[in-house]
Amino acid sequence: MRGNVDVTSLLEKCTLNFLTSLLDKKKKKKVLSKGKILEMARLFCIIEIVSKNLKTNTHSTLRQIFYTNPHLFMSQNVSNVAIGKLTKIIKIPRELLNIYNSPKGIIRGNIFLREKKSSPWVDCMSIFETRGHLICPFGISDIKISPDVKYVLIVEKETIFFRLLQSDFISNYGPCILITARGFPDINTRQLLYEIRRYNKGLKVFCITDYDAYGLSIAFTYTSKMESKVYYVEDVSIDNLFWLNLFSPEEGLQKHVLKDIDISKLTLRDIRMLDNICETVKSSRKFCSSEIIAWTEHANHMKTSGMKYEVDAIQDIEKYLSIRIEELL
Repeated sequence: MRGNVDVTSLLEKCTLNFLTSLLDKKKKKKVLSKGKILEMARLFCIIEIVSKNLKTNTHSTLRQIFYTNPHLFMSQNVSNVAIGKLTKIIKIPRELLNIYNSPKGIIRGNIFLREKKSSPWVDCMSIFETRGHLICPFGISDIKISPDVKYVLIVEKETIFFRLLQSDFISNYGPCILITARGFPDINTRQLLYEIRRYNKGLKVFCITDYDAYGLSIAFTYTSKMESKVYYVEDVSIDNLFWLNLFSPEEGLQKHVLKDIDISKLTLRDIRMLDNICETVKSSRKFCSSEIIAWTEHANHMKTSGMKYEVDAIQDIEKYLSIRIEELL
């Protein structure tokens, strides 16, 4: 982990390199377009904000940075792109520049967290946070996991996450750790999962999502190296994640767990997403042969079925989850 002094020196080097390139007489005279001048002005505005944050040990949200100069940035997307450009130039992730997004993920389970910028331990089974603890945007400095924890369960949907909490899933089918990013995984949730797996490499990680291309893509994201077109990000992927396919649509109908009204057809966009998963897993060097086979089979089975459903439709999902997890433990 880089310190503030190291990051500050990289920012200074970035600024110096740009100024030196402008003063280099050996190179042809550069004519900067209006767009390029605006781009550089935005970049140096971000450098100024980051330098101030590091010196004063303060943090800024993405939204706050946009509002420091809305006339310059025009929109938050533009300021986000400028921040991303800086992270790629100096090859430092956003959180080490004291820039964070609003917290999104929630965790509940037999685990204690020591969060950065906070000294006391956070008990993720606290009676004061029965709906879960909001994952800290600043990161985690230390972790204590109860030795009797059996597994981690990632839940795509917030509604299912709260259903499991209301049914006392952790006590009845655990001890375990439940985590949700409330949809597509954000950086903070992925980093916490990475730290949990690093702390206990033998802990199995399961993921329950909708039975559709988007749900499978969410599960796949946790186990694949994070790629971002905007930001520089470190690899926080986790190995051997188990996607929980409780029922295929056909099986769900046959067992009367699902109704006809719960099933819909895959769209062309769904099929393209599934094809993309297959292409990514085969072209990546990260995955072992068993993982390549597993993810390819998941995608192909879904394509063969041609149908999808939302996991909310499954009644008694707690029971079916516990049975499936027990088979894989």
